[in-house]
Amino acid sequence: MDDARIAVERAEREPLLGHRADAVRAAIDAAAPLLETAEHAILRARLLLRLASVKMTEGDYEGADQALEAVGRHAPDDTVLRFLAGVRACRIAIRRGPEPRALASATLVQAAARLPAFGTGDGWDVVTVEVALAIAELALHDDPPDAVAFDAVAQVVTGVVEPDVAFAGHQLLAAFALSIGEPVRAARSLRAAVPIARDAGSPADEIEARLALAGALVATADAIARDEAAATVTRALELAKQHELAELHAAALIAEAGVLASGGKTAHAIDRVLELARQAAERHDVAQYVASVGIMAELYARSGDHVSAFRTIVEAHRALADATGGDVGERFRPLLSRLRDRIGPDRLSAIARDVEHANRLADQIAHEKTRNPS
Repeated sequence: MDDARIAVERAEREPLLGHRADAVRAAIDAAAPLLETAEHAILRARLLLRLASVKMTEGDYEGADQALEAVGRHAPDDTVLRFLAGVRACRIAIRRGPEPRALASATLVQAAARLPAFGTGDGWDVVTVEVALAIAELALHDDPPDAVAFDAVAQVVTGVVEPDVAFAGHQLLAAFALSIGEPVRAARSLRAAVPIARDAGSPADEIEARLALAGALVATADAIARDEAAATVTRALELAKQHELAELHAAALIAEAGVLASGGKTAHAIDRVLELARQAAERHDVAQYVASVGIMAELYARSGDHVSAFRTIVEAHRALADATGGDVGERFRPLLSRLRDRIGPDRLSAIARDVEHANRLADQIAHEKTRNPS
């Protein structure tokens, strides 16, 4: 029994965050063979509850619901575990969409009303934390979110030691702060999230937290905060390269471009996005290539250089069409539409005419040089 309990507790303590599902699943797999006898019913229920968290993090909501249903079968008389399973089912429903979210809302209101009767002993403190997180996740879908829901989470993160809870709590607080236009508050929460991910040994989670922090810092429009954002993104780039996390490296390049652009360094920002576009071309990643072109066009447009924005889109369209031998117009039309919405159809048409004229003139000059090289 002791070995089984230790194994389950190890699976429960293994930090999950957003990108450590494999490590937690390995701990679950190690514990499962020790729980085959009837006396381990409660431990099996606890392990299934942990498995539900893993599946929820992975986006496997059907699998998570199945694990939670099994909790009830293994521990029908354990009120704490049944309550936890119910609240976690609400957190899954919140992610599913508006209709399940409405049902989850009603259930959470009832659950919160019942909690005071149980006190905080015998595991009910864990239930209280789960309810607080669920209500905050639900509140984020309101406009505006109810600040009271996040006051409870702020109290939670000051008193818990579990990395999962603290990390999720700080993320919720940051999301709330950004939703009400308070990036300074968001930055405080994200600064707290970074060392949690680092100490848990999860570079992917640390990178994501750092990139979110950089975004919040830039949003403060403060020069000192921008310097911190630059350092934060640099570290994210280092981690992504060190751990060969290609997608996060691309995200970090985009974040670095944003930091540079916020400081008026548009040319340097475009250099970063060009690097991203080259990497996408090398990987034959068309979606990333088009996204990079869109970012470059946006950077040019924000700086007032609408001609370069147009040229970027048109030349990238031509290059991709030549490389693929197919019709890629649908991929670039949204980019041109955004530029048209920004500067107006008349201005866009005038730019197109001027660029076409310039291109014809350049072709003519090149042709003449070919005929008369001297």
